[in-house]
Amino acid sequence: MRFVCAELGHVVNLLPPQNITGGVAQVNPAFRMTGYKHASILVSLGAEAVQISGTMQVFLVPSVAGVGIPIPFNYYFQALGGAGNDVLSSIQNAPAAGITLAVGDAPANGLIVIEIDANELESGSGALAGSVLAGSINGDTYISLSIPSAAAANYAAVTVVLSGARFAYAGSPSVTV
Repeated sequence: MRFVCAELGHVVNLLPPQNITGGVAQVNPAFRMTGYKHASILVSLGAEAVQISGTMQVFLVPSVAGVGIPIPFNYYFQALGGAGNDVLSSIQNAPAAGITLAVGDAPANGLIVIEIDANELESGSGALAGSVLAGSINGDTYISLSIPSAAAANYAAVTVVLSGARFAYAGSPSVTV
């Protein structure tokens, strides 16, 4: 099946490529999954003056710029950055506390792919099973993430690809307002 992002999905340039010295506590604006079944969050890492380390978390956020509640998530990572190293790991499961990034999963010029299904957020048996949020989330809830970094010139970008559109067409409405 052919998948044209601009027509069957929605692409969000959530965090344009930039220096993330000191880290990003919560990427702002957040995005919502209204009308979509799945979100692939692509965290592209660039040059690193100092190895990126610290905790990366995903948050549910009540509004586009609200305070987030950490949630568990699934992700893949590129073990080596650069040309010819475009193979992702097997699926990894992160608790709500997040993942601690290091050279093995966050190399310079590497990639982390976070996968979120709307069904997992809305179901009592999904990613939020056993939490007070289980079964209470809907597509109007926003999602954001944190990216750790030392106080050094480290670079990153975040792109979100939403898929499984309820109504697919080019020029779909914003998911960040």
